[in-house]
Amino acid sequence: MSWQRRSFLLATIATVFVGPQGLVYANRPAKGDPFTYIVDLCNQVLDRIRKNVALHNAEPTRVEKLVDQFMMPASDFTLMTRLVVGPHWRKATKEQKRALQKNFRTLLVRIYSGSLTTIKDHHCVLRPTRNKKIQEEMIIRTLLKSQGNPDIALDYRIYRNKEGLWKVVDVNVEGIWMVENYRSQFSSILNQQGIDGLIAVMQEKASTASKDAK
Repeated sequence: MSWQRRSFLLATIATVFVGPQGLVYANRPAKGDPFTYIVDLCNQVLDRIRKNVALHNAEPTRVEKLVDQFMMPASDFTLMTRLVVGPHWRKATKEQKRALQKNFRTLLVRIYSGSLTTIKDHHCVLRPTRNKKIQEEMIIRTLLKSQGNPDIALDYRIYRNKEGLWKVVDVNVEGIWMVENYRSQFSSILNQQGIDGLIAVMQEKASTASKDAK
């Protein structure tokens, strides 16, 4: 996989979870048909990046400011972080859990913000399927299309929370689940250095990524 293609895939994941401009979908309630919601969600993300020069050019201060001001309404980021950390999450204190979420989010922003420039004319469509049965936990399978480029398989793992809202908890890009990938990376660190060790590694990686982006 080429770096350019990989960068675009990473950017797509990041925009779902870190939420440029907060991704406040006031006119797109996260209820009802999950298939339509996910496709609309993805296309609004892509459209906002194209229209916002600062985001498309990945200006660090603008990206950081927007991310700091808005939470991620489309995702359950607490659950995602817990899944990434695995069994060690139960051993973490409240302070450590807050630090894990904060630093994991910062890491994602720093690593992927520089990839936003790779988004061009891409748009999202639902992958052809006969099974559109709505369940409490689902995987919505989509394709990202761009003129002159091969389709990209992009799947969303979602669930319906107590308020009846659909929440994204993981994204699969061409066979790689984001949560599983990070859980594998962090597992050895947690086993050897513990929770505080992982927090320190996250901070170091985010700092390195930030310098590389400049």
